[in-house]
Amino acid sequence: MMRSRPEEAPVRGWNSPFRRAELLFGERGWRGFTAIELVVVIAVIGLLLAVAVPSFNEWRKNMNLKAAAREVVSSFQLARLEAARRDTTVTCSVTPGGGGTGRCTVFVDNGQGGGTAGDGVRNGSEPLLRDMTMPNGVSLSASTLTTYQLNSRGFTANGTAGAGTITVTNGRRSYAVTLTAAGAVQLSGPT
Repeated sequence: MMRSRPEEAPVRGWNSPFRRAELLFGERGWRGFTAIELVVVIAVIGLLLAVAVPSFNEWRKNMNLKAAAREVVSSFQLARLEAARRDTTVTCSVTPGGGGTGRCTVFVDNGQGGGTAGDGVRNGSEPLLRDMTMPNGVSLSASTLTTYQLNSRGFTANGTAGAGTITVTNGRRSYAVTLTAAGAVQLSGPT
């Protein structure tokens, strides 16, 4: 029986894939990570997470606060637009409190369904336009008024006595939402 000639080893020229691998990984080739390299990589990842997670949580809390303040501004703007569109009084009622208890409610205060028109209280079947609750960690407080009424021209129903400021805070930062007698809404902050 005749033996066949063993196949020759692959050509290892300069452009050969084998030659490129030798240049990158050495003659013995790539064998994996050592335990020390693995521990160093895990330590670096742990250090990055230790620095990044607290700042991410703070960023998330600040974004929740800013979103809540913008929702309050949006509620006042909705009340002003709906008062002009429906040619009636629209009330924005603020209930001070923290996450889950602080709320901002906008409703048409026209006395529909046996309610009393213009009393600042949603009774009868007066249409509800918006009811938003403060998210967890965000508190709502009012400086003087908790009920803001806007007339059919978009102004506060009680003139300058109907203007006021609402503060939205998360304990570290706060935004001030101000309603002027002309019905304009201003957002200022953070402070």
